[in-house]
Amino acid sequence: MPPQASARPEPSRARPGFPVPVPAQPQRRALYKLRRFLVRMGPAYLLILPAVIAMLFVHYIPMAGGLLVSFRDINLFAVNRWYEAPWVGLDNFVAGLDPSGFLGARFWRSLWNVTYFGAVTIFAGYVIGMGVAILLNRPFPLRSLVRGLILLPYITPDSVAYSVWRFIFQARIGLVNMWLMKLGLIQEPVIWLVGSNAIYAVMVAAIWKGWPFAALVLQAGLQTIPRELYESAQIDGASRWQQFRYITLPMLAPVTRMLILVSILWNYNAFNQFYVMLGKDPGPSADVPSTLILRETFSTFNFGVGTAMSVVLMIVMLLLTMVYLRALRAAERGQA
Repeated sequence: MPPQASARPEPSRARPGFPVPVPAQPQRRALYKLRRFLVRMGPAYLLILPAVIAMLFVHYIPMAGGLLVSFRDINLFAVNRWYEAPWVGLDNFVAGLDPSGFLGARFWRSLWNVTYFGAVTIFAGYVIGMGVAILLNRPFPLRSLVRGLILLPYITPDSVAYSVWRFIFQARIGLVNMWLMKLGLIQEPVIWLVGSNAIYAVMVAAIWKGWPFAALVLQAGLQTIPRELYESAQIDGASRWQQFRYITLPMLAPVTRMLILVSILWNYNAFNQFYVMLGKDPGPSADVPSTLILRETFSTFNFGVGTAMSVVLMIVMLLLTMVYLRALRAAERGQA
């Protein structure tokens, strides 16, 4: 038998004059990937860097400072050297949240007031805005002029708009009482800006101020709905209510979710309408967290407790946003 051929060595892949390639080490691979990432995404990060720096100094650093202040006993005498104020832990939160105490009871009542205020104004503003958006979505003469006119309440400065509404709700010379008495609905002037009626006066003014924004957003959403859907529904014999229920509302769902979320956040931060119409202390029936925090922080100079209540309000808003978004995702999965 012929002798068995010996195993031939595998030819070298090295080219003449070049070193044999060595597999890259993990550190070199990581550096190579980082370099590729920076080359690809570096310009984008450079463009957003100014906005990130602005957010850092305008929002996040003050938030961190406020969180630190909420754990210290800072008052009028220690505000100049707040970093040396005594550390009190959770005492400020207990003082601001204890429902058995005066301040804690006022805080929880103010939280209920702003929740009630937001529920009514958001619902009413959405209904009015939807009706106006549907009307403005149809062609008619001078439609562009009317679209601009409906934005006047929204673009009017808060101080001007709510000062006018405060005058309208005055007990003796206000237009509301004047017309109610002329119509025979009341026999004597109603005090709107003090007591249990105060929050309803603010609701009316806030609805008047806010519905144009809802109408503008919803009208923009209506313009994205194809007309062919309505034409097909009309051919199939669908009524106007059926077209609204099965075409308009589902197609406007993304716009509605955004509008409601923004409105919730805005309403929990409500301050201008209450401060301008009712003053610094609207009373327990119309007090909201923003006015309560203002008094506790800058009137009684109890900065620690005021900051603690503002931190709690921020946490409540974050939790509400998370619950709302989670419920929306669950609803979308259920529809899918």
